[in-house]
Amino acid sequence: MNTKIKKIKHIIICFFIIFLFSFCSPLVEKEKHHIILKTIYNTLYFLHPNPILINNQFSKKVYNKFFEKLDNQKRFFIQKDIEDLSLYKEKIDDFWIHGDSTFFKIIIKRFYQRIKEAEFICNNILKKPFNFNKKEIYFFGEKNYYFSKNKKECVEKWRKYLKYLTLLEIINSKSNILKNYKKKTWKNAFFNEEKKYRKKVEEHIKKYFRILNQKKEFDWFSMYVNTITYQYDPHTNYLSPKEKEIFDLNISGQIEGIGVELKDEKGYATIMKIIVGGPTWKNKKIEIGDKIIRVAKNINYESKNIVGMLLENSIRLIRGKKGSKVKLTLQKKDGSLQEVILTRDIIEKKEIFAKSVIISDKNKNKYGLICLPVFYFNPENKNGRNAAKDIKKIIKKFKKENIKGILIDIRNNGGGSLDVVINIAGFFLGKVPIVQIGSKFYSKKKIKNSNHEILWKGPLVVLVNELSASASEIFAASIADYKRGIIVGSSQTYGKGTVQTIYPLNKFLFFNKELGSLKFTINKFYRVNGSSTQLKGVNSDIIIPSNTTTLKMMEKNYQNSMRWDSIDSIDFHYWNSDKNLDKIKHKNIILLKKKKDFMTIYKAMQSLEKKILRINSFSLNWKEFYNEYIRIKKRNENFKKLRNNFNIYGLRAFPPSYKIIVNKNELEEEKEWIKNIKKDFYISECVNILGDFNENP
Repeated sequence: MNTKIKKIKHIIICFFIIFLFSFCSPLVEKEKHHIILKTIYNTLYFLHPNPILINNQFSKKVYNKFFEKLDNQKRFFIQKDIEDLSLYKEKIDDFWIHGDSTFFKIIIKRFYQRIKEAEFICNNILKKPFNFNKKEIYFFGEKNYYFSKNKKECVEKWRKYLKYLTLLEIINSKSNILKNYKKKTWKNAFFNEEKKYRKKVEEHIKKYFRILNQKKEFDWFSMYVNTITYQYDPHTNYLSPKEKEIFDLNISGQIEGIGVELKDEKGYATIMKIIVGGPTWKNKKIEIGDKIIRVAKNINYESKNIVGMLLENSIRLIRGKKGSKVKLTLQKKDGSLQEVILTRDIIEKKEIFAKSVIISDKNKNKYGLICLPVFYFNPENKNGRNAAKDIKKIIKKFKKENIKGILIDIRNNGGGSLDVVINIAGFFLGKVPIVQIGSKFYSKKKIKNSNHEILWKGPLVVLVNELSASASEIFAASIADYKRGIIVGSSQTYGKGTVQTIYPLNKFLFFNKELGSLKFTINKFYRVNGSSTQLKGVNSDIIIPSNTTTLKMMEKNYQNSMRWDSIDSIDFHYWNSDKNLDKIKHKNIILLKKKKDFMTIYKAMQSLEKKILRINSFSLNWKEFYNEYIRIKKRNENFKKLRNNFNIYGLRAFPPSYKIIVNKNELEEEKEWIKNIKKDFYISECVNILGDFNENP
């Protein structure tokens, strides 16, 4: 999340001036890795709000974590590697302080060696048939992974893994065809078609190693830097240049390109989807299934062969500034080659933009629903599209329709811009403090909306879940603290109460190579009541269980998360409303307690999901594998039924008694979303709650 803090900028500028003059030779001669490491270390040393001890304990954590990152299933490295490199186990702290990449270079050299050996091992294993009569176990799951004692054990580990993949290929390919067949027929499938499915596994493995071999050293270096920055907190990350591009796309919803989605098909960048209205769609000569084999980034450049290139690198070549031209050489489905020249344009990722619809209840009252997936903004263009501008237009449109209330759905909204969420909260609260921000550089500061008067004074409901994070929590907390509306959803939101800022590492360095950016935690958020949203999140007024509750995907489940704390409340006044929020909340809480069938299914679903997550081994004997597959399949089918029943009983518990009002253009553009609204009992209950506002003067 971005914020403008003059004092911090001043500190950073001073630091970089000192940093520049600390070099005894011209900066351009310094190694890229050294500059990145040293710059990030000093930035975090001066500016991170949660300083950590850079000592031998820190070093051991990074040492162990980086081995895990490179080889998370422990199939490449052997115990000898851990022992050989153990002399660096307590030196990484010194390397980090001095910007020394020695450990990275040594471990990555050994990793490349192990990749080549593993590729050779897999090719040899897949030349011979597997014995599916042999009784042996394949273990998986973090607790069961260990580094092989020697190369022989490493080969055995790969063999079991490849055998497991082959069994999976057979059973997944045949499950629909043979679901009513007897076990004898299954046995024939395992033994008579073993070679066919082993060849399929061979294709997958070749693709896997091709991608591994295509990765540049800098990709692994980025992983190494992030292993270090993760020790500070989960949201402090180094973004390589290509990772920064992806970040900008996800937060702005806009990218400059040709308007296609590509997939890697045996080393070919293949057209998977053509975005309506984009340059490719307008060209009319390019079809789904065409393979891009050469790219000239500009029509004056020589075409570059991209066959076998990592897909993400091919995409970077194809993208470029709006108005610039790119030349593509395509291999058509009939094998012929065709050259096309396209003019790049701005392509929008429309799924992240705010969507809205008007809902009419049984009493003919109309309500406005806004779905906001991200608090989006354009990091490169302050005047570009952002969520606040779009929601302002939506509210004005709602008011023309004489709506009686607004529902804002921010489920799964991971956050975005601080400025944007302050503006949006101001639409409902006016010119009041929205959030407090804390830093080690100065006392806590209250952030006030000062851009506009209130846009909507009527009933308001906010729908959240466990994945509503950061800016979503600022918005929900401000609405809750001012008693401006009712929060509905899971028991608590994600629990990310920290603010990040992004600085390009090139900003103050006269260095002509791309260095990427540092996204680092610089402050903590505090509600106007003084409580942090860190770890605890925001509690819903009316709790409706979510089917994501058992998933450990919240801030409190991550290592190195910053702790919860609180500060003094600021002087603020509750929203002056003639609606009795407490009475509405109490009524709906009582009604929810009466829906026992709904709660029983929810608890059964939780219990079954925990059992599914505990599966950590498979027999590699065909008969036992088959029996285990049938058992797990039945369990998964039962879980699927429970989830369906959860939704069915949810709709029974909160029956939709409304219709959706759309025009033809909206219906076509948001057809799938509108279809899902009709089956979403969370929205149904929120509409009922909005109805309660109009029944309780």
